[in-house]
Amino acid sequence: MDLTFSDAEAQFRDELRAWFENNDPGPMPEGEDASYAWRRDWQRRLADDRYAAVHWPEQYGGRGATITQSAIFFEELGRARRPLPANVLGILLAGPTIMTFGTDEQKDRYLAPILTAEEIWCQGFSEPDAGSDLAALKTRAVRDPAHPDEWVVTGQKVWTSGAQHSKWCMLVARTDFDAPKHKGLTYFLMDMEQPGVQVRPLVQITGEPEFNELFIEGARIPDENVLGGVGNGWKVALTTLMNERSGLAFFLQVRLRQLLDELIEEAAERGLLDDPVVADKLGYLHMKAEILRLTAYRGLTTIEKYGTPGPEGSLTKWMWSETNQELAQFAADLIGPDALTNGNRWAYELLRSRGNTIEGGTTEILKNIVAERVLGLPRLKGAA
Repeated sequence: MDLTFSDAEAQFRDELRAWFENNDPGPMPEGEDASYAWRRDWQRRLADDRYAAVHWPEQYGGRGATITQSAIFFEELGRARRPLPANVLGILLAGPTIMTFGTDEQKDRYLAPILTAEEIWCQGFSEPDAGSDLAALKTRAVRDPAHPDEWVVTGQKVWTSGAQHSKWCMLVARTDFDAPKHKGLTYFLMDMEQPGVQVRPLVQITGEPEFNELFIEGARIPDENVLGGVGNGWKVALTTLMNERSGLAFFLQVRLRQLLDELIEEAAERGLLDDPVVADKLGYLHMKAEILRLTAYRGLTTIEKYGTPGPEGSLTKWMWSETNQELAQFAADLIGPDALTNGNRWAYELLRSRGNTIEGGTTEILKNIVAERVLGLPRLKGAA
């Protein structure tokens, strides 16, 4: 693993730092709708200068950045304390998947509105009885005998982040009920703005309706919105998932480091740095933040060497989510009751971190991936 950057990569980092210094979206407004509109405006500013998706090819509005340059982008975005684009699932998941499996017509139709946040995307994978076991999903799609070029979809999804803002959904449904469970799936691009699609918010402990349930009853999807061919949903979905777990590692590790630095400042202001228990815990968190940073670089090396993400994406997500929870809990322990009063930022961090080990793949599923693909242990009976 080589941690040095080329002259071109160093120049790209300098260019980004200058751009972020001159482009500040200002403080995030309060309220779900206002804050989301603020992030959409921010994405449009990024897109105007082709920074919304630097890893996309230039012909689609990106910069054709290498995977290393893309990592540098997210690192600098975090360091500048700028927000993620509003349509992050569209940019990181839907766009690259459509580029890989889409027809020319699908690329022409969907990619540009993703980049400008004109059309927001969500991910319809998880289900109430399947959890993160994608192949066990029960949502059904059958052809309408009266209109054989259309599919009729019925089912339920859960943990559908951003569904309340979305125009389109990356939806995986079962289309062959006799095939083995991994082979009877099809990947659809579903219009969310149609009869038969209902979004119900799942209000988190923070009070934010970030996650959602998605109820689908007789929604219709034309053949032209099948991505990658009927029955190839498992293969297409794996491409989406691999991009999910590799794209944000650098942003997350930088934000974790910033949070730790803020906690160290808080401890210093309270005169607690000489407390051996406090010093020991902060040192432990520093070590975990460094391991996370180096594992992110290791994942980057794997992609550069082999062309596809490895299990490091699962490792970094698992490590980040548990370390972030530990950090938030220690902040609350350190500060005491003041940390839990309304308006204290650590109260929000503590409550929001509860969802870290669920979103983006549960810790249990990620451990299974590491056990099987890194340690070579036998597949867990009944696992996907």
